[in-house]
Amino acid sequence: MALRELFCKLTLMSPTLKTRNKLLKPSQAIHALHPEVPKNEVIHALRERVKELTALHSTVCVLQDDTLSTREVLDRVVKLIAPAWQYPEITSGRIVIGDCESRNHGFKCTRWLQACDFRVSPELTGRIEVYYRKKMPKEAEGPFLAEERNLINSLADMLRVYFERKLASKALLDAHKDLERRVKERTAELEKLNFALKREVKERELRQKEILSYQEKLRGLSSELILTEERERREIATDLHDIIGQTLAMAKMKAGALRGHCSASEASSELKNLSGFIDEAILATRNLTFQLASPILYELGLESALERLAEDTQKRHGLIVGFRGEGGRMSLPTETSVLIFKSARELLINAVKHSNASEVKVRVSRAGGKITVTVRDNGRGFNPVAASVYDGAKGGFGLFSIREKVSRLGGVFRLSSRPGSGTLAVITAPLGKDK
Repeated sequence: MALRELFCKLTLMSPTLKTRNKLLKPSQAIHALHPEVPKNEVIHALRERVKELTALHSTVCVLQDDTLSTREVLDRVVKLIAPAWQYPEITSGRIVIGDCESRNHGFKCTRWLQACDFRVSPELTGRIEVYYRKKMPKEAEGPFLAEERNLINSLADMLRVYFERKLASKALLDAHKDLERRVKERTAELEKLNFALKREVKERELRQKEILSYQEKLRGLSSELILTEERERREIATDLHDIIGQTLAMAKMKAGALRGHCSASEASSELKNLSGFIDEAILATRNLTFQLASPILYELGLESALERLAEDTQKRHGLIVGFRGEGGRMSLPTETSVLIFKSARELLINAVKHSNASEVKVRVSRAGGKITVTVRDNGRGFNPVAASVYDGAKGGFGLFSIREKVSRLGGVFRLSSRPGSGTLAVITAPLGKDK
């Protein structure tokens, strides 16, 4: 009789019978309740179920040990097969999974077979085989019991789940190891790249420092060249004024004296013409002297020099040049006065040559320890971004030179313009900057 039927009958027992039979052995209790079932059959059925449960429990214990290899697992489980079947003395068992196979002692293939296949993965399959080595009475499945079919199916399912979990764990471990390997490789690559980047950054910083140092030296050299040139121009202007100018003045005086002592009209006329030539030479000498080095810049200061520059530009080029200052003499370092004056003169020359302006306004102001010089024209304007980039082939050196001069002073040069809207140039520099 099947164990399930016996358990169902047990559940139908009355409380009185349960109490009365609770101290009896299971076989005695079942036989007492169902006297129509032979006692030997009850005992046999219970023993078979105990064998099955023992096999299942022992298999669970084996599969819980993660330290066992596949071979060891199969060897231990296959030993549990024969004791769990109805005729253990003639039972042969074999378990195959992949390329691994395990058999119990005395294994022999016969035609009395009970088997169950299971699939762990598309690439890995398994099979449990149970053989009786001789013919036995017919049961539910040949000589095998229906409960033994359930048992072999359960064992196959347990092995399938076990090896699925093992494959998943292995795949996870492999993935973890592969990830660690990739992380190490990537980390090593990043460390190399980081090292190379740091070295490159360090080299660039050194190059940048060198470039900045060279630029500073070039600015200093440019400033020294400008000041040296200015000193030389001033010396030449002084020589023109003191030597040539005075000589021409003396020549004019002598010519005038000769005219007073000359009675011939023809000679008097020639002397008059000579005096005119001398006057022109004196005027040219004065203009050349001012162009070489404005004596007003050194004698009266930057504001007076810019005012005279505005007047001279208006006379020479025929456009309106307005000037407005704060009056009085500013106490400025020589270098500041010279560089701002040259920058302003460059801006006026640009307005005359390139802007086609009819009016230019020059303003000088002081505020917050700084001097500001603005030059605004009503000319055609231009693109200041393109014009501020120095290109040896296309020009732009004038604005570049102004920016470098003002930067040398620790100041700022700003340019605002657009086509058709004129141009505004602003120079701002510290009053006390003295190099």
